[in-house]
Order: sequence, then C-alpha cells, then structure tokens
Amino acid sequence: MHRAVMVAAVVMLHAALGAPPVVQSLFPIGGQRGTEVVAQVSGTLDPWPLAAWADHPGIRISPDPMKKGFYKIGLAPDTPPGPHLLRFHNAHGASSPRVFLVGTAPDLPEVEPNDAFGAAQSVTNLPVVIHGKLEKNGDVDSYKIGLKAGQTLVAAVDAFTAGSPMDALLTLRDERGSRVAFNHDAHSLDPRLIWPCRREGVYLLQIAAFAHPASSSVGFSGGAAHVYRLTVTQGPYVSHALPMGVTRGQPAKVELRGWNLAPATFLDVAPTGGDEVLLGSAAVNAPLRLPARAGAHGVETEPNDAALPAQAFTPPGSVTGCISHDGDVDRVAFRAVRGQGLFLDLRSGREGFLLDGRLAIEDGNGTVLASDDDSGGRKDPQLNWTAPADGVYFAVVTDLFNHGGPEHVYRLGIAGPEPDFSATVAAPNYVVEPGRTNDVKVTVRMSGGFGGKLWLAAAGLPAGVSALPVDISKAGEATLKLVAAVGAAPASGEWRMELRQAEGNQTRRATCELTSSSVDNGVPQGFPDLVIRQTDRLWISLTPPAPAPTAPPAKTP
Repeated sequence: MHRAVMVAAVVMLHAALGAPPVVQSLFPIGGQRGTEVVAQVSGTLDPWPLAAWADHPGIRISPDPMKKGFYKIGLAPDTPPGPHLLRFHNAHGASSPRVFLVGTAPDLPEVEPNDAFGAAQSVTNLPVVIHGKLEKNGDVDSYKIGLKAGQTLVAAVDAFTAGSPMDALLTLRDERGSRVAFNHDAHSLDPRLIWPCRREGVYLLQIAAFAHPASSSVGFSGGAAHVYRLTVTQGPYVSHALPMGVTRGQPAKVELRGWNLAPATFLDVAPTGGDEVLLGSAAVNAPLRLPARAGAHGVETEPNDAALPAQAFTPPGSVTGCISHDGDVDRVAFRAVRGQGLFLDLRSGREGFLLDGRLAIEDGNGTVLASDDDSGGRKDPQLNWTAPADGVYFAVVTDLFNHGGPEHVYRLGIAGPEPDFSATVAAPNYVVEPGRTNDVKVTVRMSGGFGGKLWLAAAGLPAGVSALPVDISKAGEATLKLVAAVGAAPASGEWRMELRQAEGNQTRRATCELTSSSVDNGVPQGFPDLVIRQTDRLWISLTPPAPAPTAPPAKTP
C-alpha cells in the first residue's frame, strides 16, 4: 500500500512538472503570402492554448483559445516565398521545428470525397497549390484538370521533405482512365510530374502514397500525418540556373532552366556580399536561391566524355553540368602541383535532382587516383584529395548506375582548403530550471589549416539565464553551461550560440541538424531529406520552479 502511494505521488509530481509539446502533424503545411490560413496541429498540446513562433516576422500565428489544436496563420504580403520554420511552445519547452512553405500561387483545399474517378475534384485557374491529406489506408486523391494541346503540365509535391511520413506518387490519366504519365521520386521521396499535352482534354491527376518507413503491406498508406502540398501549373516553373552558382560580390548573368519558360531566359544578378542570392521570376516556385562563392562558376561544354576534349577549369570555383543520357561521362581538366590539397564537392541530390553521382579523379594516363560515391549525403560524393605530383588531372562525373536524363543535373565545386571553423549542437531546443545548470555539448570543427583561439558564447538569453564564454583552442567537444539564477522568472524565446575569433572578426553561429536517421517526430528512420536541413535559430525555456515534493502520508500502524 505504501509503495502504491509512492508511485501515485511520483506520477502526480511528473504531471505537475509538465512537459514540452509534441507536434505530430501540421495541416496545411503552407499558405499563400498575403492571406490568412487556418491550420490544425495534432499531438500533445497541453496546456492549451500553446504559443507559437515563426522564423520570420511576416508570419503571425494566433491560437484559437476555444478550439484546441487550431491556429490562424497570417502571412504578410512581403513574407519571403519558400520554406520556413515554426515552433509551438509552453512553459516547459518547445516542439521540434516544423516546416511551413509560403507560396505565391492561390491555395485550394482538398474536398472529399475525391477517391473515385467520377468524383474527382475540379481544379481550374492554374497555377494553384492544393493542400490535401491522405486520411486513411488506401486513400487516393483525384483532381480533374483541363489542358490544351501544346501546354506542359507541371505537378510537384511537398510532403516527405516537409516532414510528412509518406512516400508519395503522382499519376496522370486521360478521360478513359488510361495512364499517360507517372512519377514517384524526384526531390528525395517527393514526386514531380512533367507532361507535355498533345491532345486537348480533361485529365485526372491522382496522388497516393506508400508508408515511410516501408511496411510489410504493399497497399497505399494514409493517416492524420499524411499531409501534402501539391503545386499544379501549366505556366513557368524553374528547376535550376546555368550556372548553379555565382561569384560573391560580382555581377553575373545566369540562364533559368525549367518548363514553360521563354526561350533563353537570362537574369542579371546584382553583386552582394552574402553567401546566397535570390533570383526572382514569374515562376510559381520562385525565387531560386543560388550560392555565392569565391572563384569562377561556369557551365560544362560538350563533348567532354574523353580526356582529350575535356573542359579546362582553374580552381577555385564550380562547373554546372548534366549527365544527359544513359552512359554519359563528364570530365573536367584542372592543373595541380605536388602536395596541393583540393576539396571536390558534387551536388545533385542535395539540390533536388536525380543523379546518383560517382566522382573520380584520374591522371593523364586514365588511372583512377581516388573515387567516392555518397560521402556528401543524398547520394552525392565528396573528395578531399592531395595531388601526388605536378600535372593535369581530370574530375570525372558519372551516374553510379549509368543512368542519365535532363534531371541528372549537378554542380561540381573544386577549391583549395580555406581556413575556417564551425560549431554544431545536437538539439534545437533547451530547457533550464531556476537554480540549475544545463550543460550544452558543442562540437567544434576546424578546417583548411585554421589556427588560433576561439570564444564560444551565448547571445539573446532571457533575463535570469547566463553563460560564461568558453575558450576554444582546438577542435573537438566543448561545453557551454547555461546557468539559471535561483528565483528566476519563467521565460522562453530564441537564442543563439556563437563561435568567435579571439583575434579577428569572423563569427559562426552554431547550427543544429534538423534531419535525422533515427527516430524523429514519430518516424523510426527520421527525416534525412528535409527541405530545411539545419537551423541556427535555437530555443530556450526557463521553466517555472518545480513544486516541492509532497511527503506521503505516514504509514498506519
């Protein structure tokens, strides 16, 4: 009897202490800027109403105090299009950040029932962004679209890369029900269907999904978390630019590539001092983001399958290319001196393309000196390589399975090691109690021969929380201690961790990977391919003081 009372007391104490919210799904997962969206959140949401945070001030989130799980999300007209992060929080902590996509095209909510061929939901006035949910196993959502001969239909899904545990597929059928187009995986597990219409008519676009991770069932999957965002257009849609990079601080001209674009669509890029430039256009998925880096950035020139006509390149910089057909090989020639270190980074899957890249380095005799398959993640290779002698070498790009096509686009960067440093943490959210300390483990990396002292410090902490700077002299693990004063008032908010040069003006914010290969948001294999892979927008919760434990009643003799 005494033990039962003790267990009950522990349970009551745990309930009184509270816990951070757990968000299992968000629907819809986006909205058109300049509008207001009513969104539903599911999960552990106590005590209601939960407050919410967004990574941009143009996103305003207000809970419905009378309707648990519902929010109004106002999107200002100047909210930047693209992916954003949302958090939901209480006095005891915050949920994992969730992806929310802001677009420019009108939103259209899915209307059930729309499973059957004859009950398909009519979609007009393209472009449009459909927000839907595959609510049960076997669910198939169908949309009826009228197309004219000569138009090219583009249908793109955001689901898995936005945190939805589904492996979606798209099917296009004609009026007789015959399949005319199909796509399964384009951007990670999210499909993108491209189809040039040759005969005017009404067509049926269907979306279904398999579970992720896969189960023993071969049927279509569904559930409350199987939410998706489906962009449908017969207008401009951008896939990439040529080249897929510009020189930092210098004006440039790039060519947009995609579908339903005017021939030779060139844009002038204004110089900026940042690491990224935004390319605006009339495309429904604009703007396009391009990295801005040191060095020259160009486009491959064919033929370049063999060493003799291989394109010459002088590092640092990048070359944008395409393995355009099965068996295609691209070679880039570069000169290096003995002992020179180079970093070669091939990006395709990380940019939303299909190339399963293999990267090799050959000498002038065709001997392979180094090769890699997927060290860069998302099937992308990377090589850290040191030249064994003075001479001309060749970077060789192929597909691991000798596949090719117009969506096997890549960007190959070649550069010498530059002195640099970075810091990463394991979690995006932190909790500290009054009178207690939370030790935050930080992994510090130094590259390119960086040397010198660093300081690890916190910024933006709430009143009552402090952290002494940490002296960093070498790479490895460090600890930043978040200390909450006794009697500190409850608070929560965004904070950041910074790694600063002791002698110099360089500062790097500590980042946290939002992707995972373990359990994340209830998905056993995690989300390795989120459209936002990391964030430096950390969160801290200074909790209310823990209630004093209540002594159990004295045992009756």
